Amino acid sequence: MFPPRWFLPYDAIFVLIAAFVALAVALYALHGYRWIRERTLYVLFLAFLLLSVGLFINGITLGYSYATGVTFSKFGSSSLVADVGFWAYYLMSMVAYSLLAFAYAKRLRESTIALAAGGTMGKGQGSGGIGTSLVAAGPVMELVLVILLLVILIAQLADLTVKHNRYSTLVTVSFAMLLASHILFMFSSIGDVIYVVGRVMELAGFISLLSVLLGLRGAK
Repeated sequence: MFPPRWFLPYDAIFVLIAAFVALAVALYALHGYRWIRERTLYVLFLAFLLLSVGLFINGITLGYSYATGVTFSKFGSSSLVADVGFWAYYLMSMVAYSLLAFAYAKRLRESTIALAAGGTMGKGQGSGGIGTSLVAAGPVMELVLVILLLVILIAQLADLTVKHNRYSTLVTVSFAMLLASHILFMFSSIGDVIYVVGRVMELAGFISLLSVLLGLRGAK
């Protein structure tokens, strides 16, 4: 969804920070995969690499839109640039969370089997004409992301029941924050504050997940 105009420069900064945090998550996940060869970590690497690229493109186009004075209230030559950033973010996010949903769905099945056996498996409110196509498609795309993140969260909760520790809890909280952020984005047309809180929560979710990977690396 489009950010409120007054939040645009801050949104660009938030998105670029999130892009670098997502890249850090991807790199640490790759490091973890090379260490223990856990398939989920490799999927996490691919997913957050895609998220990082999508966020970076979105952040750059948001910054460009602000610098060139896009008002988000009328058509202009910069509207195409803004649309490219949003579409890149949404499409890459959908692919990234689809990869994670597939990987976590397999873990959900494994966790369900473990439970049945009694085992302990240890594994913005945009206004006006600019980007009119995205104004209509944005809520639908957010709904897709919400559904994918809900699958991931359910699978993580199931895994938490058989492998309850501090890191698993933090991962669950991280994905819960990401889910909440996209729910807020989906309803951000109600008010600017909802969008801003959603953006802050998204960044917090990324940072929380990064802290998990840093903690796991430190525990080696």
